[in-house]
Amino acid sequence: MSAARLPVRRRDIDEQISYLLSKNRHDAVVLMQSPTEWDGPASYSTADGASVSVSQANTPLALRWALTRLDTSVPWHFVVTPLGDADLVSDMRDRLTPYRAVQMVNATRSLLVAFSATTVLPGTISQADIPDTLAFLDSLGARIVPAPTGVITPDHLAAQLLAAGTGLPTLGADGARSPSLAEVLEWSVSPEAAERWQRMVSALPGDVRDAALDWLGRTLGPKAGAAMRYLRANGPSDILAWGLAAEVLVVDPAARAEDTPVRQEATAIFRSQTRIDTSTAKEREAWATAAVAAVEQATADSHLLDTVIRRAEQLVTSTTALGAGQLLHLSSVCPGGFAARIERVAEALEATIPGGDGSASRTAQPATPAVSAYTAIKLARAHRDGGAAEHNREIASAEAALRLWQWLNVSGTTEVAATTSQPSTVTDWLREQRDSLSWVNVCINAAWREQSSAALHKVTRRVAEQARAVIQQRDRSFAAVASRTGASRNLAGSTLLVEDVLDRVLKPLLIDQGEVQAILLLVLDGMATASANQLLRSIDKSFHGRWHDMATEDEELATALAMYPTVTTKSRTSLLSGCAAAGGQSDETKGLSTWYRAATKGARGAGEARLLHKKDLDSEVADIAGTVENTDANPLVAAVLNTIDDALDKSDPIDRQWSVADITHLNVLMQAAARAGRTVVLVSDHGHVVDRGRSTPSPLGGNSARWRPADPAAPGADDSEVVVAGDRVLTDDNQAILAVDEDLRYTARKAGYHGGLSLAEASIPVSILSQDPEQLQARMSESLPLVQMVDSMRHPTWWELREDFVEISGISAPDAEVAQEEPDGLFSIDIAPTPTRPVLFHGLETNPGFKAQVAEAPIAGQDAASIATLLRTIGTNNNTLPRVQLQKAMNLSNIQFNGAITKLKRILNIDGVEVLHNSGGDITLNSEQLIQQFGLRRGR
Repeated sequence: MSAARLPVRRRDIDEQISYLLSKNRHDAVVLMQSPTEWDGPASYSTADGASVSVSQANTPLALRWALTRLDTSVPWHFVVTPLGDADLVSDMRDRLTPYRAVQMVNATRSLLVAFSATTVLPGTISQADIPDTLAFLDSLGARIVPAPTGVITPDHLAAQLLAAGTGLPTLGADGARSPSLAEVLEWSVSPEAAERWQRMVSALPGDVRDAALDWLGRTLGPKAGAAMRYLRANGPSDILAWGLAAEVLVVDPAARAEDTPVRQEATAIFRSQTRIDTSTAKEREAWATAAVAAVEQATADSHLLDTVIRRAEQLVTSTTALGAGQLLHLSSVCPGGFAARIERVAEALEATIPGGDGSASRTAQPATPAVSAYTAIKLARAHRDGGAAEHNREIASAEAALRLWQWLNVSGTTEVAATTSQPSTVTDWLREQRDSLSWVNVCINAAWREQSSAALHKVTRRVAEQARAVIQQRDRSFAAVASRTGASRNLAGSTLLVEDVLDRVLKPLLIDQGEVQAILLLVLDGMATASANQLLRSIDKSFHGRWHDMATEDEELATALAMYPTVTTKSRTSLLSGCAAAGGQSDETKGLSTWYRAATKGARGAGEARLLHKKDLDSEVADIAGTVENTDANPLVAAVLNTIDDALDKSDPIDRQWSVADITHLNVLMQAAARAGRTVVLVSDHGHVVDRGRSTPSPLGGNSARWRPADPAAPGADDSEVVVAGDRVLTDDNQAILAVDEDLRYTARKAGYHGGLSLAEASIPVSILSQDPEQLQARMSESLPLVQMVDSMRHPTWWELREDFVEISGISAPDAEVAQEEPDGLFSIDIAPTPTRPVLFHGLETNPGFKAQVAEAPIAGQDAASIATLLRTIGTNNNTLPRVQLQKAMNLSNIQFNGAITKLKRILNIDGVEVLHNSGGDITLNSEQLIQQFGLRRGR
């Protein structure tokens, strides 16, 4: 192959100038042979500023003309021509300096210049292949990365050719990073991939092309062998689709026996149709893993990607392809794979959760012939469609059903079990509703919803029915207590009553050292405790953690008892008046104003209280933000938001996940409160129950959906109702019959109801939100101590989904190694002593350093000995104890337990050295570090 085949490029002219400068020449007239026309600039400047002139002369006459008209002020003249030496006459040669002949492009030197190199490593490329290789690079106009250390190596050449030829973005402009198989597969989806591939493999000399592909194969690694063989044989077309299809061929440890022959046959077909005769299991798995990663990280057009995914599902399911539809559940990308995984979830739940006959027991083990329900849900969530809203519904329902099963295992599913170990006071019932039963309500609604999978719907609905049966018994037990002690103020004891929320919660926040503070009181009409759970989570997400949920250390103040009957005209008016009162909006406005003036009498900056009702908020001239931001005129602004209560008439509260966006005006109010620096108190006036299509109107009728007069002439209350009488029953005769069971109603059907005495209706969530929790905690340390809530404090102990929940939900004593009796206390746990074994953490309770740390962070009056017992319990349980087990053993609420763990960390984690750690749902102890921390003798 003649070097003349190489066209003249600017790099070749620059190389000539560089060479002549090295020979101490500073001007030249050079004739350069080229098979193509010069397409570069007619003039340009070198790096040192010297002028270069380039012209084209295709005939001897044109050449003579060019040589006789050279600009003598330009030092470097180059004439590009197809002519050879035989075409030159002597006077032409005389005008050429320093050469008297036509110069041809030297392939090797041109390659070196192209790569800014001084040498080519032997064996990198043959002399004959250089022209076509350079022509390929030139045709693409690719930027060539200089060779490291000035040496062109086979790897560097291959990387540059692939970067230019394929356009793989991962190779980058500097070629510093090699692509992964996932990135190659992602590239294959691009519209130009097939065209670029074909141009590269046809334009490059065979040896050069093969060397480049060999380099790519080495870079991707041996596990990418099958994918590389496919690429060589077929190009990029369908390589991603086949990789996605290969996922179903990966051996599944939980495969059914009937799956094995299907997989084996599909594997043989895979080898044949991909035109790769051999492929190992590891190669197919690597191809599949990379394909899934490519989909996850893809930035390609979504339509193109969806087309590839549909193609992959077709390859799996079609009888003309793999014919492995039975294995589609193994695909984490194909839409049909998600549907198949949901069916597996339903199957696993069916095996885990007993039938609706109350037969669930604490010893039931969550296992299925394939995988457990926990694993099946994780696999569904891991699917590409698991995060999509329309599919997340299925997963959320499955998770809700499994959580209900966990709760039922703790609470019991029979009527007898449901009435044991229950609260005895209204205050304790309200606390259990807020801390646990409200989350049960959340799960029941999620499990109740219609599903695209009939099998999943059947099992989630069934467990929801089991939970409802338990809730019904608890509602009846609560109503039996609340009908007596909640109906009369003098019998309510320390229970937070709705009419006392202003005095016991709002007033301490409002008045600080004789000065009125800016407060926004949000009354969400009809917001049940379950709705509050959802809304508080939405507030945290919507405002990116700007608002912090604060809880009172006195947990009695977190939930209030509604007025009877639990309707707006009784309960909301009482809330806003600060006393038992019934009436409408004008009564609420008057009541709040009266209470405010009395509460702020003599305080500095009292101003006025402003109450905004629906008409005030909806008015076209309303300046909601301005009103909230004017803290001088209106330190207390209260707003009644009716969205939730209105939904009980119009929409489906079962299928509603209450968020900031759902509640009309809430976002504007919260944003304005943030700008004004107000503390927000979020409260309801009553809760609600939902209609599940099971209710029929009672023939007894009533004034409202959920209560009727206690008329002596009418039938008395049955098991689904309760009679209430007292000064907190705001009827003409201070008596009423209230519905208790969720399915009982007295009026026409709606989406939801209130007025009765179920826990969901009578419990009022009270929440405090602050942008500056530390400052608020410091200010309220004496009058209303507050705790900043975190996720672990919001959810009940049965909420976390874990395989070993049934085992850890009871207090099972680990293999103890304590050889001495420890005093009873907050942390006392029944541990059988084993005298033959030495004591773990011997002498910890008497260690001076440990005792000093305990004194610095006292925990509910416990001493060093009881805390040492706790640590030994964790240590003897492989240094890990599930949170649910530890919390139950300590008999602490979420808030109390979180505080105890925080203080334990202060005792043990000295100088930033972590001895105690919260790891997911477990409490872990670094025993070795504990021993070193306090200089203990090892007990083993």
